[in-house]
Amino acid sequence: MKRENEFPVYPPLLFVRITEKIRYFFLRLNRRFTHPNVVLWEMVHNFWLAAGIGVVAELGIADLLKEGTHTVDELAELTGTDRGALYRVMRMLATQGIFKEIRGKRFVSTPLAQPLREDQIRDLLLLHMTPRHFQMFGEMITCVRTGKNVSGKPGGSALFDHIGNDEQRNERFNKAMTSATRMQASAILSVFPFKGYRKIIDVGGGQGLLLAAILHRNRQAGGVVFDLPKSVAYAGDVINSYSLGDRMRAEGGDFFKKVPAGGDLYIMKSILHDWDDDASLKILGNVRDAMGEGSRLLVIDSVLDEGNRPSFGKMTDILMMISAGGKERTRTEWDTLLGRAGFRIRKVHATVSPHSIIEADRAER
Repeated sequence: MKRENEFPVYPPLLFVRITEKIRYFFLRLNRRFTHPNVVLWEMVHNFWLAAGIGVVAELGIADLLKEGTHTVDELAELTGTDRGALYRVMRMLATQGIFKEIRGKRFVSTPLAQPLREDQIRDLLLLHMTPRHFQMFGEMITCVRTGKNVSGKPGGSALFDHIGNDEQRNERFNKAMTSATRMQASAILSVFPFKGYRKIIDVGGGQGLLLAAILHRNRQAGGVVFDLPKSVAYAGDVINSYSLGDRMRAEGGDFFKKVPAGGDLYIMKSILHDWDDDASLKILGNVRDAMGEGSRLLVIDSVLDEGNRPSFGKMTDILMMISAGGKERTRTEWDTLLGRAGFRIRKVHATVSPHSIIEADRAER
């Protein structure tokens, strides 16, 4: 398990904002001088590229190339695949800088291939590359016509019940969420001052990597990672790897029923976007009931802007609409939702990741 200093290190927020503007300027310039037919066709065939990324992630190709080069014959033998078909996929990915082909049909790793390794975000990528995931997006027209997710059932219960009842998918989902946290943890830790909080409750915290990273940096604090029993069952490895057995524990439960009390800081990362407003109000109500006077809440989620800039949050909003019936929210929508739940937003902390930290406390009712 990685330690905090092994998380990705990102440049300052101002630098990221400037480079984003430069990147989007050249993207717009490229599109201005390219025929719209070509631009749209390129967008659509990125679907094929994504499928190829899913294939090499499933086969563990990046891990095989971690120590050096391999011919396509060697890779096919190691993965039990057809040499010709594997070569064609690898050749396509190499045109995008994901691996590099050298003489003799040998392949080497590249910086863009590194995220595909098991110790990086392979599990997160695999979660989004399953046949069911592609099928869901093929059914988007049904969601648009009905306003419901692909299951046709309200809220995210259908999705999460299915994950929970499928042991393999449950394990992959929890590993994927840990991979996402591995990408985001340093961005979160660099923005919010966790020092001074003594008991931190991570609601829906899965395997507990975010809480472990916070406690690893703040030696005076302890905490609880709270999630469904099948999710926190994996938290022991994280707790042990960070030597936090005396300061961190895992607790199983259902945040629709009750949340552990006694925390002076409550965290919910990538939770409320899975649910519609009614379900989110129920979760927030249970968190509010668990909080004491002076306790603080951090909601770590996207805060959508009103403009036309490229937006990861506006992309994941479609994923939430299709899969879980949830949504990403604007600042106005967060104000309304948290206000209805009895909270007051104190500050929204921007990070270098697509997520913001919404800091709130209990409002008087």
